[in-house]
Amino acid sequence: MFVLGKAKVSRGFAKLKEDFGLADSAVSKAFLKVKTVSSEMFIRSFQFKILNDITFTNSRLAKIGYVQDLSCTFCKVSPETVNHLFYECTHTNKFWKDFKNFWFALSGKHVEFSLQDVLIGKLDEVNDLLNDFLIIAKWHIWMSRKRSLTPDIAAFKEVINMKYKTEKYIAVKNNTQRKFQARWKVFIDK
Repeated sequence: MFVLGKAKVSRGFAKLKEDFGLADSAVSKAFLKVKTVSSEMFIRSFQFKILNDITFTNSRLAKIGYVQDLSCTFCKVSPETVNHLFYECTHTNKFWKDFKNFWFALSGKHVEFSLQDVLIGKLDEVNDLLNDFLIIAKWHIWMSRKRSLTPDIAAFKEVINMKYKTEKYIAVKNNTQRKFQARWKVFIDK
């Protein structure tokens, strides 16, 4: 832990500040936003691993001697760092292009993603659904990596459809359909 002022901050907090030139309030917002954006604990936990810089990519696993090859699972060319795996890899880049088209088809809005947007989300985005989809997209990339598959937008869409159906079922059961419909408006309208 680092000490910043009087409060202790994680290595990840300090790294996000340094890497992206963010103010404390912006980094705090990135950590807090995870709780409002996603309802699934495993998805939240995964995003917190990224934010806290404790995601074990091949590069990190090679440093501790767990794997011999530090190259990217997808492209086999560059070292597999968090930045490379989730943003810089050619296979991941194709997935993000498809994701942007998917989001445009849903919302009618063109979006661009910087490395910062991919790793911590769109901090100024009012629509939590986009940030939730960004985290789920990273989870999809991560699970594709674990299965030695290339990230695929069709498989990602299946995950989103299942999430939609699950949240709809819960909303009906809990009589919270208005909240559900407001959150999923762009998805329902398509």
